[in-house]
Amino acid sequence: MNKAKIFSIDQPWAITVIYMIVGINWIFFSDKLISNIFSDNIQEMSRFQMIKGCLYVLLTGLLLYFLIKRLYDQVNGRKQELELLFTNPNLGIFKVDEKGYFTYVSPNILNIIGYVDKEIIGKKIINFTPKKYREEDQRKLDKITQSESEKGFITNKYLEDKQGNLIIIEMFGIVLKDKKGKVKGYLTAFQNITKQENFLNSLEAKNKQLQEIASDQSHLVRAPLARILGIIELMQNIKLDPDEKLDLITYLKTSGEELDEALKDISQKMRNKAS
Repeated sequence: MNKAKIFSIDQPWAITVIYMIVGINWIFFSDKLISNIFSDNIQEMSRFQMIKGCLYVLLTGLLLYFLIKRLYDQVNGRKQELELLFTNPNLGIFKVDEKGYFTYVSPNILNIIGYVDKEIIGKKIINFTPKKYREEDQRKLDKITQSESEKGFITNKYLEDKQGNLIIIEMFGIVLKDKKGKVKGYLTAFQNITKQENFLNSLEAKNKQLQEIASDQSHLVRAPLARILGIIELMQNIKLDPDEKLDLITYLKTSGEELDEALKDISQKMRNKAS
């Protein structure tokens, strides 16, 4: 373990130890100094004890101010970072208990699915899943709850907004445990990836359509192409009189035109599907 982290004054026990060390040393050395200087003068010793007490309060107050301000600045910095992070409308956090009931939702998720917090808090997360995906989502949630891993989890979750639209979020979660190690819930950060998923699905669908067009139209290309290759083979390997050559050239031109039309037809259909 990192030594710097062990003795970091970010820890509550470290602040307490520093305060105790300073206090004990102040009392011990200041009393010893007073007894050596004012051993015969009780009045001066009493006055110096009062001054010593005031200085102790002042010094420990300054020490506590420094430590508290340092922690406050760190907490405030983290708070600003989180506020900046979650101003993104596609990011947010929510918490559920060990049974899957919402206990907290950030404003972002309310904006995404169109509900108010009263309509979500206390409701089960699976209730907001479209019926088509409930079985799949339930398997994912069961896998998370049954896992004994201390690591976090990443998975996609389907939600249905108030208007019935499909929302897809990517969840990054951790398991929350009490002091005894018993699971008490799950804390999850999420990102709305609906647009990205829809875009990818659209690309896959168009790619499939283009493949189907290419497969369906390939025979229109093969027929004239086969005739062109056959005519070229005849003209290269067989002696033909001028009339026969002229006929073959006519067939070659006709086959070339058919091939050109077939290619234009395929190109037009691909453009129509892509648009």
